[in-house]
Amino acid sequence: MSEQEQEYVFHPADLVEYAMDKPIGAARAALTIGLEDADVYPDIIIAELSGNMELNQRFLKKLTGALRKDPNKIIGDMPNRIQGLQFERDLGL
Repeated sequence: MSEQEQEYVFHPADLVEYAMDKPIGAARAALTIGLEDADVYPDIIIAELSGNMELNQRFLKKLTGALRKDPNKIIGDMPNRIQGLQFERDLGL
C-alpha cells in the first residue's frame, strides 16, 4: 500500500483533543461525535464542562486518555459525579 493509499484512521479521542481549545459550539459538536459509541451520554460530559477552564482542560485530558484506552468503555475512568449521573439516567431517574 503506497502512502497515498493509506487513510487516516479516525480515533474518537482526536475529536476530544480538538475540542480542548475551541468555542463551546465547536466543542459540543466534536464531543457529541467523539462520544457516539461510548458508554456515557455526551450531554452529561458536555454539562460537566460548564465549569472553569482549568478544570475543563484536566477533565478533557482524562476523557482523551479513557477514549484512547477503549473508546467504547470510558465510564470507569470518569469522575464519580459523571458515573452517578450516568447511572441515574440508565435507571430512568
